[in-house]
Amino acid sequence: MLVAVPLLAGVATGVWLSMPIGVVRVVLGVVWVATVAAASLRAAPLALAVLLVAGFTTSGLLLGATRHVAALETPLARWFDDQPGAAGGRVGPVLIEGRLRADATPTDYGVTLRLMVERIGRADLLRPTSGGVRLSVGGRRWSGRMAGWRAGRLVRVYATLRRPAAYRNPGVADQARRQAMRGTALIGSVKSGLLVDVARRGSVPAELASSARAAVRRGIGRSVGRHGVRSAAIVTAVLIGDRAGLDETTTRRMQEGGTYHVIAISGGNIAILAGCLLLLGRSAGLRPRRVSGAAILLLVAYAYLVGHEASVARATTAAVIVLGAGLLDHRTPPVNVLAVAAIGIVLVSPLALFDAGFLLTFGATLGIVLGTSRLGDTLCRIPARWVDPLPRWVTPPMTLLAATLCAEAALMPVGAALFARVTLAGLVLNFLAIPLMTVTQLAGMAALGLEVFHPLLANPAGFLAHLAATGLVESTRLLDLWPWLVFRVPAPSTPVLVVYYGGLMWLFRTGISARARASAQILLALAAIWVVSALSRPALTGGPPAGWMRVSFLDVGQADATLVQTPSGRSLLVDAGGSISPRSDIGSRVVAPALWALGVRRLDVAALSHGDPDHIGGLGAVVQDFAPREVWEGVPVPRHRQLDALRLAAANAGAAWRRVTAGDRFDLGGVSIAVVHPPPPDWERVRVRNDDSIVLDVRYGDVAVLLPGDIGQEVEGRVANAIDPVAFRIVKVPHHGSAGSSSPGLVEATEPCVAVISAGQANPFGHPAPEVVRRYRDTGALVLDTGRDGAVTVETDGREVWVRTEGGRRFGFRADRRCEQLES
Repeated sequence: MLVAVPLLAGVATGVWLSMPIGVVRVVLGVVWVATVAAASLRAAPLALAVLLVAGFTTSGLLLGATRHVAALETPLARWFDDQPGAAGGRVGPVLIEGRLRADATPTDYGVTLRLMVERIGRADLLRPTSGGVRLSVGGRRWSGRMAGWRAGRLVRVYATLRRPAAYRNPGVADQARRQAMRGTALIGSVKSGLLVDVARRGSVPAELASSARAAVRRGIGRSVGRHGVRSAAIVTAVLIGDRAGLDETTTRRMQEGGTYHVIAISGGNIAILAGCLLLLGRSAGLRPRRVSGAAILLLVAYAYLVGHEASVARATTAAVIVLGAGLLDHRTPPVNVLAVAAIGIVLVSPLALFDAGFLLTFGATLGIVLGTSRLGDTLCRIPARWVDPLPRWVTPPMTLLAATLCAEAALMPVGAALFARVTLAGLVLNFLAIPLMTVTQLAGMAALGLEVFHPLLANPAGFLAHLAATGLVESTRLLDLWPWLVFRVPAPSTPVLVVYYGGLMWLFRTGISARARASAQILLALAAIWVVSALSRPALTGGPPAGWMRVSFLDVGQADATLVQTPSGRSLLVDAGGSISPRSDIGSRVVAPALWALGVRRLDVAALSHGDPDHIGGLGAVVQDFAPREVWEGVPVPRHRQLDALRLAAANAGAAWRRVTAGDRFDLGGVSIAVVHPPPPDWERVRVRNDDSIVLDVRYGDVAVLLPGDIGQEVEGRVANAIDPVAFRIVKVPHHGSAGSSSPGLVEATEPCVAVISAGQANPFGHPAPEVVRRYRDTGALVLDTGRDGAVTVETDGREVWVRTEGGRRFGFRADRRCEQLES
């Protein structure tokens, strides 16, 4: 631990602070020279220990800083920035030659390819480069070709490239930076699978591994898939870590139930496999050393087969260390095994320290190692008060409960910080999930082995695996009975994390006094209560200044989401972004964290301008998390799947569903809201129409904000005639700034001083249209674009107006001076 803790702390600091690498190198040299000198002069042990800690910390600093810079400034990213089309956000189509980092993965919209690019350019001029790229292959011509897109193979593909969306909002991590740290510098699209060609097969180990994975998928599909497609997907995930076949509902339910970890290959799976290997070897009469040596080789091969996730690397490394120590007749404490595994992973891949899988697997394991024995003894003493001697069957469930409690205690704030979720269901469901996972893995392995001889022999094992996998998923129905076992929370602040983990570490110490232990328990309990009670108490920070209205135009890519916060603390959300893919829930990943950071704990109104996915796709999660008192709808569209699901979510959240039409007026905490459009419909809609969008005119003092949804020029004339003049107006540009909106009549009638465009960076529609931007600028308006500037925040007391962007720009105005900017 003397090495692991300072090294990991140094890596984290080197990434967070982005320290000058030259300075770190000088400090590193000085520290290690001093350490060597102190060792040579036989300095006091304490001084030498301090120097060693400083040396490992500084080494971590250098390691983290250099890898962080390398991840953000790859040659591929620099090549992209040098291309003529980079200013517009897209480059291509270009020819890419690169090696697949993983097998092709089917998605809702086609296939995903992850490549490490080696050369890029035109067919007659390919330039060497390096960097990761994630490609989405569309069309319908990929199904017969995907089997050949295997990890390790060199492919040539024509793709259009762009930077990942950053989603720059308050309280939301930079998603582009996060992607870069995971090895993805650019993302891109491929029109058809016919544009992807395999240029060269991979190495022998890579081909063997990919062939083995394909054989597992086929074998499980035959032996388990005949009983249930979902069961086959779960068994495949447990055996080779391939979770592509899991549907969104199953994934979400297992995450909420706290049992998703059992289908991610980790310590339990590796322990089962190692135990089977040892049992088989010793049953065959082999010597223990040979069995251990063979098990080490097979476990390493298995880790190579299933990939390089942190949980696999940690579990395999730990198993190899334990088996290797046995070969040398050496025993070591589990915490040292965990420390060596962490050091090994971070030395190979320093940025893995910021991977959710790394934090979860090491955090849970450390909690189990440090606390299970002590807590298990405490739990066993409870029934021992009434039963003496204690039956043997009591100890295993008590130990499992202790391990679960320790893991949950170690991960609760991490889960809240990473996923904005706290689940207590795992305390109950793990009693079923862990045995069922064991049966699923063993039966799946047996089915694969028996199918080699004859498919009929594999049927019983396949059916058993199906039953276990089904039980694994169906156990999460406990949440239908007790939904309060899982709830969403804002990410805890750094001081809360320090208090919580400080109390937990103090509690794990041995030899502390009863008073110190009680103090640690109190700190731990207070911090835990503060985390889980976040939504039931008022926000201490984030709200607008007293007496001011705030309007936040969130950066949700090629979508819309606008938050209005009144001086009295009321709130209105108009739209919540969205995506065509249900696996990309922008409501929970982007909108909810932004609303929490802005001080919102419950919405008064959630308005959906109209039912297009880029406007209501995230509203379901927002309604669930923020329980609005009302949901506003304009023109209803019967038998619309997403709108029907949203109505059900609103009913479950206790929200009133209100239909609003032109002429309706509301007072929301001192802010006037007028519905300008649509009029009452005179015929039933069969589909969603942009021109049916709700248009709201939000006024506070001498300042008004027009929120027009996706209306087009035909409706804009009626809107222009319906709105009242005002001293200072802000307009959210209709329909993302498309050429079919923002008619000269609307621009002249509104005379905006600020025009905000909500459009995705490098979106495929060319929004905003250059003529639309020019039209607003010609009137003297300040034009801002969430795709370029990030979220745009407007604050006003009804006279002064201050506008700032997440990109760091700031502008001031006075309503009585029209569009003249103040000095900021």
